[in-house]
Amino acid sequence: MNLLVGATGFIGGHLVGYLLEQGEISKATFRMGSHLKLMDASGVQGIEADLLDHHSLHEAMEGVDSVYNLASPMPGSDTEFQKMNTEGVLNLLETSAEAGVKTFVQLSTLDVYGFRNKTVDGSTPLSPSDDYQRSKAEAERLLFEFSKRNASPKVSVIRSAKAVGSRDESLVLPILRMMKDGRVVLPSSGTMSFTHPRDVSQAMYRAATNNIATGSTYLVKSFDASPEQLAESLAAELGTRASVKKQGMFGSSPVPRYTSEQLKASMTIGVQKNWAEIGYAPLYDLKGTSQEIASWYRKEPWATEAA
Repeated sequence: MNLLVGATGFIGGHLVGYLLEQGEISKATFRMGSHLKLMDASGVQGIEADLLDHHSLHEAMEGVDSVYNLASPMPGSDTEFQKMNTEGVLNLLETSAEAGVKTFVQLSTLDVYGFRNKTVDGSTPLSPSDDYQRSKAEAERLLFEFSKRNASPKVSVIRSAKAVGSRDESLVLPILRMMKDGRVVLPSSGTMSFTHPRDVSQAMYRAATNNIATGSTYLVKSFDASPEQLAESLAAELGTRASVKKQGMFGSSPVPRYTSEQLKASMTIGVQKNWAEIGYAPLYDLKGTSQEIASWYRKEPWATEAA
């Protein structure tokens, strides 16, 4: 039995579907007011819980073998991200250990390296440069310290490059909305690493189900491309004639501030030799990602009309 924490989010929704395809039985926590459409459609059992309330997690842990933690609001969307990435992670680890959970997989981000680094690999030191990045790095530190003191659960961390795919509100939806107006303007950037959420799901599942050492970390990407190439590929799949341009010195783009900083940083993941340890191999490239987004958008064109 799996427990997904953060299943109502962008990547969490994709992980729900991925685990179902693997024949896995899952349940998921949700906070009051969460959007439960994807969970309801999948048949995953939902349990109301709060990472900041230790006691509310006990019921959720009943019968659980693997915990997947994806709960981490982005800056600007929730003022509690610092507590979620510190107190919340510790609460989740402690209740996992008490319940006899065997594996614990934490979704982290490439951003813990800080936007000053351009190409990173397993030996690159972390250098977070803002509160959100520092909170994610602190979550990792707490996980690794916990794994040194406790034999169970086995802990692993997936550091994902910028995730893009269907239902992504930080980059994909702004691009689609701009396409409707015939002109896509993106922050000036270069080639960077992207990850499709299904590939993130694959990496998390393989980390949970393979015999790896506790405290292991994996950097995950699907492909390298510039944001402009992503927009152009998506426009081609949708058959639109929208122009794609870089934001000028005095121009503006509707891309959210933090996402804009991610694009400007243009961070890439170097060759990852440890992918073989978990049997990870990216299934999505630029074209495949564009096709997946286009297929979803044709079914739900109203998505760009959301506020």
